Amino acid sequence: MYPPNPVNPQKSIEPLQRIAADCNAKAVLTNRQYANARRLGAAKSLMTGRTVVWPANLNWHATSPGIMNRRTRGFGSSFDAASGWAPSHDTPAILQYTSGTTSAPKGVVITYGNLEHQQEFERRHLGLGLNMRGVFWVPAYHDFGLIGAILNALAGNFELTLMSPLSFVRRPALWFEVMHRVRATHTVSPNFGYELAVRKTTAEQRAQWDLSSLSMVMSAAEPVREDTIRTFLEAFSVAGLRPEAFCPAYGLAEHTVGVTLFGRSTLRVDTHKLEAQGIAVPYDGPASKVFRGCGALTDDVDVRIVDPESCAPLDEGRVGEIWVDSPSKAAGYWGKPEATRAAFAARLAGVAGSSGYLRTGDLGFVHDGELYVCGRMKDVLTLAGRNIYPQDIEESLRNCHPAIRPGGIAAFAIEEGGSEGLAVLVEVSADAPDDVLSGVVEAARAVVLEDHRLRCSVVVVGPPGSVSKTTSGKVQRFQCRARWLDGSLAATALLVRRFDGEPSLAAAQTTAVRAQS
Repeated sequence: MYPPNPVNPQKSIEPLQRIAADCNAKAVLTNRQYANARRLGAAKSLMTGRTVVWPANLNWHATSPGIMNRRTRGFGSSFDAASGWAPSHDTPAILQYTSGTTSAPKGVVITYGNLEHQQEFERRHLGLGLNMRGVFWVPAYHDFGLIGAILNALAGNFELTLMSPLSFVRRPALWFEVMHRVRATHTVSPNFGYELAVRKTTAEQRAQWDLSSLSMVMSAAEPVREDTIRTFLEAFSVAGLRPEAFCPAYGLAEHTVGVTLFGRSTLRVDTHKLEAQGIAVPYDGPASKVFRGCGALTDDVDVRIVDPESCAPLDEGRVGEIWVDSPSKAAGYWGKPEATRAAFAARLAGVAGSSGYLRTGDLGFVHDGELYVCGRMKDVLTLAGRNIYPQDIEESLRNCHPAIRPGGIAAFAIEEGGSEGLAVLVEVSADAPDDVLSGVVEAARAVVLEDHRLRCSVVVVGPPGSVSKTTSGKVQRFQCRARWLDGSLAATALLVRRFDGEPSLAAAQTTAVRAQS
């Protein structure tokens, strides 16, 4: 998890409190700079009268930064706290807390056996080795940052240069400057990172960088957008970035990190058959949708596409829940036996001896031996007899009005007259005038109707930060829905419009609420 701001922890200490209580934490390992800032923060709280409750019964251990010996790839002889201790494959190594509902944190138990299998899996399929150089800005508390980057480097899989995520967001050019300087071979980012890189760097800057050494530019942790890939590769071609280096991947914390790696293929399928029948049929016509493969299936990980209701395995091309089993599959959720049994011990119907599959909650299909991911089961909207993927609606909304922030869009289901309705949330500047807000609403309604033949039940226009996201920038649509239901989303919105009646613009009746300043 991200550590609370030690000087002003009021807004950020709650996750630490919940997680420390959930795992019965006994100690905190930090550095002297943070420990000193925490003491200053405590003194400030006393002076201002704002009480901050840090988790009780925690022993704080402040250390100086260790100096790693590059020749031996290890620490000096004083770093011997674990000498003589030999954990088994089943011994828990870390608890990786997921980005689920904020009120019920789930710690995924990652064992030493999980880490060993995952590191070997990544080493072989990503071409890792001592002559490889990785540059990563993804957070160290995220599975890609901690396991995919830091632990792989400690295992000798590559040399590693780390950047702060805040440094990247403030100045994305720094990422490329570092990769240019160290001749990086491997890097990774969620989709939004590549979008930000295009928007916040100039053609002149890109022409000064040499990225030809990159053999792996991975996109993971959130859905991959075809438009993002195309724009990014075009923009950075002048820097020598090779298109074949770009590779989507699929993974999740419950499987340590990776499930499939190095996606290569692009597939265009019939949208109508995908939504109405749950079948991915190759089709190049106008009513089609493009998917990027997330990597070929391998012998290292058993991946199945399964009917989530009957638990029967599905044929290639059929959309179903992704089930996974391998030595990278985590031991379960810490202190939650029922949730562990439900998620980690699934059985395939009609397959003798089948047990122990991880139910990912993600929908996908296999085509020509490669995995394609459609989205989260809980996010899928069932409207007008069709299964609608919210990211398709969000994609349409991205460019429907110039005031809409590209990363601030969410589509989710709400109840409307006993059936599911469609709610759309978009972010704009907090000081946008009324005519711009109204224009955004009308543009959103029109594009959803035109592109998807669907009527918006509600359009919410909010300020920056309105769309709930995970630590990796992934949209949390269920959180947006929960905030709509409890009224907190509307309370902070700039404009909320509800629409009733038939799915036509002319017949819609609207009510508008302008947030009070």
